[in-house]
Amino acid sequence: MVALTGEEVGVLRDRLAQVGSAHAAGGTLTVSANASTSVTFTEVEKIAVLDVLDRWPGPTSLGDSGLLALRDALARDLDRG
Repeated sequence: MVALTGEEVGVLRDRLAQVGSAHAAGGTLTVSANASTSVTFTEVEKIAVLDVLDRWPGPTSLGDSGLLALRDALARDLDRG
């Protein structure tokens, strides 16, 4: 499980909204955030979120954040890490 701050969730949700293939994942994130629950992505959503995180501007822009932890966790889960 990866913990994200409210700010990280908002930024990620905005990024997902900008990518057509990631709209469903953004919706899943929104519903879960509104319900204050954990998020479970489908395989397709995992791929879309990982793609968005991999394209994040700048190689170090994710820093030591929950978003970096999420990217690493998704990569491991999808056998890409």
